[in-house]
Amino acid sequence: MDLPSKRGITYPLSIVNGNLSVSTDLTLVREHIVSVLETRPFERVMRLDYGTPDRTFSILQPEIIDSRIAEAIEREVTELEELRVQGEWYASEDGLYNVNIYYKVDGIPQPPLSLTLVA
Repeated sequence: MDLPSKRGITYPLSIVNGNLSVSTDLTLVREHIVSVLETRPFERVMRLDYGTPDRTFSILQPEIIDSRIAEAIEREVTELEELRVQGEWYASEDGLYNVNIYYKVDGIPQPPLSLTLVA
């Protein structure tokens, strides 16, 4: 039986049978990307620069937003190869930004990660 090469606490944090839930390998990488996108600087006391900068979503040009998202992900998630971020403003006035993240891990393309982020 092969043991997972990478293990970590599941994001978002959850408890199963009284224990912290654990994720492994590709699931852990995917959750790490989501964690970076959903965290603002200064939210983590011991890692003040972790996350996506606050001003990222105040810019109206998708190319710049995508670039800043990619920079934040690349800085924190080192297992990725060929990261590509493609986003667009949602057709409403709610300040929603739809983003698709395409990436490879160990040369293997992963299913795209699609999220709607709030500006």
